[in-house]
Amino acid sequence: MMKNWYKFVIPVVIAAAAIGGYLIFSKPQVVTQPAKNNQVQEVDKTASENTSAAQEVASADTPDIVITKENLHMSDVPLPDKNVVEKVQAELFKDVKKEDLEKAKKTVHELHMSFESGFVYEAENWIKKYSDPNSPGWVFWEKTGTIEIPDYTEKVYNEKDGKWYIQQLEEVKTTFAGKTAFADDIAKAQELIDEAVKNHDIKSLWYAHQVLHDIDYWVLNYPIQYPKGTAAPPDWKGVETYFGVTKTIEGLYQTALAGYIYDEQTGRYINKTTGVWYVIKDGYKVIPSEEYFDPDKVGIPSGINISNRPNDVWELKEVREITVQSGDTLVDIINPYFMNEHFRMDYEWYAKQVLELNNIADPHFIKAGDTLKIPIYIDKEAE
Repeated sequence: MMKNWYKFVIPVVIAAAAIGGYLIFSKPQVVTQPAKNNQVQEVDKTASENTSAAQEVASADTPDIVITKENLHMSDVPLPDKNVVEKVQAELFKDVKKEDLEKAKKTVHELHMSFESGFVYEAENWIKKYSDPNSPGWVFWEKTGTIEIPDYTEKVYNEKDGKWYIQQLEEVKTTFAGKTAFADDIAKAQELIDEAVKNHDIKSLWYAHQVLHDIDYWVLNYPIQYPKGTAAPPDWKGVETYFGVTKTIEGLYQTALAGYIYDEQTGRYINKTTGVWYVIKDGYKVIPSEEYFDPDKVGIPSGINISNRPNDVWELKEVREITVQSGDTLVDIINPYFMNEHFRMDYEWYAKQVLELNNIADPHFIKAGDTLKIPIYIDKEAE
């Protein structure tokens, strides 16, 4: 299975940092050797300083990948939550004409299926054709038209080269003008295809498939109900696979903290040992204030920090506005916030921030109907 790179960051609320953009990998020089089960054995070498934009996301920690059709949908990244995907779609699809949206959905799905077929179907057999960077088969990615290669292929007509795929994706990008994260995702697929063609690199095709897969199944066509007339997936195992390589979902999708399981009935992530639970809210892992527990009396679950923090670690994240209700006191109002979803701030310090933000000289002088600004902080040093 592919390794995931997660860095859990806990900012004010119990939170995990979003999965970092695209699947990062070392750009290899591929050396093909005979292997059992038709597996392609690859030897990675350090990328040169003149790598392209696609190579600049490289990481020496990425494990070698055996490219086989059995491994095409090998990923241990948990599937995104339904509410997260729906929130992504609501923002992405806003102000997009229905006919343009349907066309984009269909285009991305067909491109995805083309890549998937290439890796899955023996008739196309991209693994055999393109694992060797010196294979004459790469001409099919370099030009369209009638192609005849002695001792390799008879005269055939090629309709789709690398530029064709890139142009199809450019039209999809245009449909979602102004949607920066999605445009970056499309651009990443384009870069990978371009990289594959320039360097005759099958790994770039492999990762381009992952980007197209996530955009198709988890962004545009979620839930998986394709527009009329589109092809079913060549390999249905991929329907329940998520690679976590899109910026579009990156900011909202979170994986569960260690020791927690997702409870579909309540929509909560529950720690089976302590019973403490949290929910995902605005992309953060949040344990509601009523779930607060005293760390001196209850063992602290792995990955959760509820210790006191010094005043200088707090960084303003946002300002919320609430309406003062009859009978409210300033203490009542700010009590849920100074603990800051389990990160306990100094009460006097936090109260001072509230008073200054609202230009309140007398903390006893608030009345029903007033709008009170509540500062929300993150712990900028928390990991």
